[in-house]
Amino acid sequence: MNPTDTLLADAATASARVWAGEAEQARAVLRFVETRRTDALTQGLSARQVEDARQVAILEAALELHVAQGFVANLVSATRTLVVDLPTVWAGHLRGEVDRAKAREIASTAWKLHAPENVTRLDETVLAYATTHTLGQLKGWLRRFLIRVEPDHAIERRQAAQQDRNVTITALDDGMSLLQALIPTTDALLIDRDLTLAAKASRRQTPDDERTLAHARADALVDTLLRKGETDTPGRTPVGTSGRGRFHVGITVSLATLLGLSSEPGVSADGQHVLDPALLAELATAEGTLFSRLLTDENGGILDVTELGRFPTQPLRRALNLIDGTCDVPGCTRPATGCDVDHQIPHDPDPPPDGRQPGQQRGPTAAGNLHHRCPPHHGLKTRGALTVSHDQDGNAHWHLPTRTLPAETAFTRAWTRRPRTIQFVEIHHTHPDHIQYRPR
Repeated sequence: MNPTDTLLADAATASARVWAGEAEQARAVLRFVETRRTDALTQGLSARQVEDARQVAILEAALELHVAQGFVANLVSATRTLVVDLPTVWAGHLRGEVDRAKAREIASTAWKLHAPENVTRLDETVLAYATTHTLGQLKGWLRRFLIRVEPDHAIERRQAAQQDRNVTITALDDGMSLLQALIPTTDALLIDRDLTLAAKASRRQTPDDERTLAHARADALVDTLLRKGETDTPGRTPVGTSGRGRFHVGITVSLATLLGLSSEPGVSADGQHVLDPALLAELATAEGTLFSRLLTDENGGILDVTELGRFPTQPLRRALNLIDGTCDVPGCTRPATGCDVDHQIPHDPDPPPDGRQPGQQRGPTAAGNLHHRCPPHHGLKTRGALTVSHDQDGNAHWHLPTRTLPAETAFTRAWTRRPRTIQFVEIHHTHPDHIQYRPR
């Protein structure tokens, strides 16, 4: 064996060690979560409380490994399926013959099978293919396997899969984002064809169009979704106004940047999208753009506001979205716009349904008492599976069985809440040299 071949063999051996290590990690995480679940069962807790204990264990594992909670939840489910139902594949994973991604795809296919004998058949046949082909090739093999062994359930699986359709946007670098849509294949193929036709037609309209077909397809998608280039017609909201073209910038940005005096970038409320100063200046001159700014104290702390009633008004809710940005449970990145607004001191109904005197639990609808929590974590907190306390500045601290961690939102590290008043300001731009301030 020559030196080059030795290097290649070393790379393959290192990969096998990594993949075997992934299996050992997955087994340890599964044991940790299952132990917590078993302890809850031993204590005689209800099914709901047992599941809450399992979810808290998954959250702790995610924090320990510095990965997303959803990743750990999927890892636990896939590993349990591999250990219990796919022992041949699991043994191959432990030996480092397949990586985590392939093992997880095989487990997810097992979830879709109805007959136990077909799960066994999958376990007995898939490993030989998985060890000699790429992940993409394996996915194709698994799809064909499903149709071949259980063709009668294809329609049922397709209808169930349609319940997961969604659109997601992921922040990337350099002012770009990835738009993804999980939609029926027939619709996707039609969209693919129409984008190509629209892109080719667009490039033919301009002889010196230097865009590639890929560029033109992307432009056609944006133009179609935003309806750019349409003329205003009676009864239709004009392009560039509220609902479509009006750009409400939910970002934090210094006034110096808006004035062109600083190169500090703007950051979206959830902390994921970064806008460079030149792009901010471009948006500032666009008709209809609205910048909203929260005023802070002299130390940079966010100021507080109190309102009557249980539910915050739209201005306060918008301010809170900018303050928190995300769910405040450590590791959770659910945007504030998709979270519940939770009263830390409960705002009970009047009168309370359990017979207590009205007003005993009347937490204020104030920025210092309101925190964004995604529905799953809000539920764990409400049921007592997760507890949270607050310091004198209103900063939250989450208490887990193995640790206490400060709440973590998009801007927790820079902002604190203060028991004073928020003044909410809308900044309208007509020209970068003429900035108008209008208090709300």
